[in-house]
Amino acid sequence: MNAIQREISTRNDFLEEEVLDTIYLGGGTPSILSADQLNSLFLIINHNYRIKPDAEITIEANPDDLNPEYLAELKKLGINRLSIGIQSFHEKDLLFMNRRHSKDQSRLCLELALDAGFMNLNLDLIYGLPGLTMKKWQENLDIASSYKPAHIAAYHLTYEPGSVLDYRRLKRKFKVQEEQNSQDQYNLLVNNLEGKGYQHYEISNFALPSCISRHNSAYWSGKKYLGAGPSAHSFNGKIRRWNISRNTSYIKHVLVGSVYYEQEEPDATSRFHDYLMTTLRTMWGADLERVRNEFGQAYAEHCLLKAKPFLQSSRMKKEENKLILSKDGMFIADHIISNLFL
Repeated sequence: MNAIQREISTRNDFLEEEVLDTIYLGGGTPSILSADQLNSLFLIINHNYRIKPDAEITIEANPDDLNPEYLAELKKLGINRLSIGIQSFHEKDLLFMNRRHSKDQSRLCLELALDAGFMNLNLDLIYGLPGLTMKKWQENLDIASSYKPAHIAAYHLTYEPGSVLDYRRLKRKFKVQEEQNSQDQYNLLVNNLEGKGYQHYEISNFALPSCISRHNSAYWSGKKYLGAGPSAHSFNGKIRRWNISRNTSYIKHVLVGSVYYEQEEPDATSRFHDYLMTTLRTMWGADLERVRNEFGQAYAEHCLLKAKPFLQSSRMKKEENKLILSKDGMFIADHIISNLFL
């Protein structure tokens, strides 16, 4: 906490007088912090930055960290959005993912959050789990939507190299979901939530009208942002910076005043790739006119040429000079986007 506060207080010129529209505490489990620790963090932020009166302020939380007293403290601090790592409402799935909370805690924390007045809730869910049937996935979606959260984020299970899950996968301790099953679960996800009034505005994100995450949308639209803490990334419109990822090294370097980050000034090609990676994930797509204005005619022509097979296969569509992925295209977005790279 000392190191993060020190970093924040020494970087108040990075965004060049920008007024903060969003604050997001995440990328880990900030709900293990006490209200006093969070308060000290907000004091530093308020001292060094101007914050919009209606700023979206989010904290990620584990279900088992939330109780009435803690939720009341979060409310007092000005936090107005909770992102809760539910993942599943089935005990077997939670045990497989080595989650600390139970299925009962998954439901209880949502009731407590609503009782505490947190109407702007995001629930994280995971599909593509070994043994996850369509019936169980349908139940997860139905239970989640029954609480009428403003936002639902659903991600396919990934096996990070070096993780326990990946080790178990390599040792064949369980059977990985077949790709067709994963696609069926993704299609169910989209159809189910859209049928309940949720807007599918990004590959993994769904929101009720006017409840789109302002913070995440800022990344996808290329706005400036500042990240503080181990492995945090920042972008001020010109420079990309990323912090040391190892906690002990980060703390040591920040507290003694030595360099704790790497940075680069992306060239046109890198910025073009970044633009495709972020915009093609969303329902708004990549604007060819913006590509033409920012990068040049050759880049726009390249986009259209490489997009042709995906347009023909209906995995992509062209509307008002924008390239937008279809539902089928969204499922293989990484493949399509990488094919559009130079």
